[in-house]
Amino acid sequence: MNLKLDIGPEILSEEETPTVSEHLLNLKSVDSRKKSRAHENVTINTKEEIKSQRTSSGRICIVGEISPDKQGLGRIGMIATAVFLIVLLNLGQVLFLGKTKGKEALASAAQAFTSLKGAGQSVISGEEGSDLILFEEAEKLFAEAEEKSKFLLVHQSEWLAEPAEVKSLRNILDAGTLIAEVGQHISTAKTSFENLPKEGSLTEYLDQISISDIEPASEKLTQINALLANVDLSTTDYETKFIDFREKVKALSAMFQMWVENKDAVLTLLGHRYPQRYLVLLMNNDEMRPGGGFIGSFVLVDLNDGRLTNYEFHDVYEYDGIYQNPIEVPIHELKALSRFWRMRDSNISPDFTYSAQKAAWFLEQEGGPGVDGVIGVNLSAMQAMLEETGPLTVPSLGKAISAETLPTLLSTLVESKYYGVGSPKQILNELVKSFLEKLKNTEIDRKLAARVMLEAGKKQILAYHKFPEVQSLITQLHLDGAFTLSDDYFMPIFTNIGANKSDRYMQTSINHDTQILTDGGVVGTVSITRTHTFNASTLSWIKKITEEYGFTKWNPDLEKVLGNAPNKTGIRIYLPEGSRILSTAGVLRDDLQFYYDPIEEVSYFYTESIVNPGESKSFSIQYALPKSFNGNFTEYNFHVYKQPGLKNIDFTKTFTSERDLLSSYPLPNPPEEPFDYILKNSFESDLDIKLLYR
Repeated sequence: MNLKLDIGPEILSEEETPTVSEHLLNLKSVDSRKKSRAHENVTINTKEEIKSQRTSSGRICIVGEISPDKQGLGRIGMIATAVFLIVLLNLGQVLFLGKTKGKEALASAAQAFTSLKGAGQSVISGEEGSDLILFEEAEKLFAEAEEKSKFLLVHQSEWLAEPAEVKSLRNILDAGTLIAEVGQHISTAKTSFENLPKEGSLTEYLDQISISDIEPASEKLTQINALLANVDLSTTDYETKFIDFREKVKALSAMFQMWVENKDAVLTLLGHRYPQRYLVLLMNNDEMRPGGGFIGSFVLVDLNDGRLTNYEFHDVYEYDGIYQNPIEVPIHELKALSRFWRMRDSNISPDFTYSAQKAAWFLEQEGGPGVDGVIGVNLSAMQAMLEETGPLTVPSLGKAISAETLPTLLSTLVESKYYGVGSPKQILNELVKSFLEKLKNTEIDRKLAARVMLEAGKKQILAYHKFPEVQSLITQLHLDGAFTLSDDYFMPIFTNIGANKSDRYMQTSINHDTQILTDGGVVGTVSITRTHTFNASTLSWIKKITEEYGFTKWNPDLEKVLGNAPNKTGIRIYLPEGSRILSTAGVLRDDLQFYYDPIEEVSYFYTESIVNPGESKSFSIQYALPKSFNGNFTEYNFHVYKQPGLKNIDFTKTFTSERDLLSSYPLPNPPEEPFDYILKNSFESDLDIKLLYR
């Protein structure tokens, strides 16, 4: 039997070009000794055939005779040999990762990722120019990694799947190329943001940045996530770092995707197509209300095409004072403070959507304009923003006000009528003007934006908008103060009913303990300790600071209003509906009142606490949950909801359970004491706790 092997066509048409076979065996790296041995049993001189082909047209044909034992079924051995060679090549690719070149390739890729991480950090920090250098360095490193792994990545077999390790490296390198492109988009967008136009539509400019860079970056990040999801580096030293990096990319991708999905809502907020008017409530959380601090002033802000076109500062009493409609105060805590319900007490719910709608309604009822949205800003958030902007100049005082002195000066000068009875809040008006002037500094803008989001996470800044698509974005960002009451939860609500600013000096410790009994029953205990820290040193410091600004007209009544008086607070304790009180301490069981909240449609327990300066008082309530968990109990969820504007709280959560706990997020595990899982928290935001059992 003769075997004929064709190599290439006789004549190539102009349209055709020779291609390399996907299964071509490259002999360049084979040494000469092995080449010569390969010709020992060949009866034809292939060199002469090839030389002849160069000078004349036609095919190169290698002709030889196959022995009988190789004919027919005898070819099985040859086929098996071919299969073995392909398997061997695949195995070689797998083993390659453990060899020097494979490790070098991975090292280059890992180094490139490290460079990109530094580039991302430099974008955030604003280090001029360093991000571009690092992104360029990353591109070089990825190219180097690809070059070192070129042989490894030439896998085109249709017979066997690509080895997982090879696929992982291929995906890393492909992702690296895309990440470098994302970096360029981010860097370009950053430069665009730093060079905002002084005139024209700012929203159109932002829309163009989105189309040119943010949206392409988002699309590439989606591709990157898909690639990295199929990477397994468990056999290498890079697994831990890679998993951490992959999670960061997921988070970054989610952030970009959120922008793409909500771009129109953001532009609407900024007045892209239609001008927007906002009611900004200035809330003093040194005097707490259920939905934040007492509303003493507000600002009306107009935005058009992303630019501030007008603002008006108002004392809330300008409108409340002329409104004559006798609306009854809807919550019992404030009935002794206000004869009728007005805008200043509109934040009667921890759900800001409700409070904001009431504030906007009161504004219109009292003769003010309609608004598109409402923003609530607590005094502690204003103080935090001054830490970023630096001291604000107040012309009437001739001296700047710092973050440290802001609360004391505001309260003292307003309550003393320093600027006269007709305009007691002039200082606030001047501060608003000074603050807006500071915002012209773009570097401050970046830092301030980060601080605003931090304060929003603490529920010190809240928002509402009447357009559903914009409100949906506000809800996603958790700026609405909304909460959904579940099977087991705890929410304390503090309302200052003493008509003074003593909440600034109240330090509160809250301990909540949950005992999960062996029969599936659940018993909870709430313990609250409140300490009034105002003392002679406090008063001395206040007088010293205010004297530096020219204020010396002190009197006992002013001292009491500022905090040197008993703190009288109404405390609501929201527990799961149907909870049964077992025992109390520090408060008589008969004094623990039971009310219904028509806004949230749930019930709560209520007590009042009076604490004198320098004094500390505690009380506790033990209760049983209405729900008992049976033997199939495997998961337990507990939610703590924070009141908007609340501050100076130390919170400790303890779970006691003899069950075999598998995980307890975010509680530490193993327990500090036998069966006790304890979490200590500053209680700056809502807290979700999940326990999983075996």
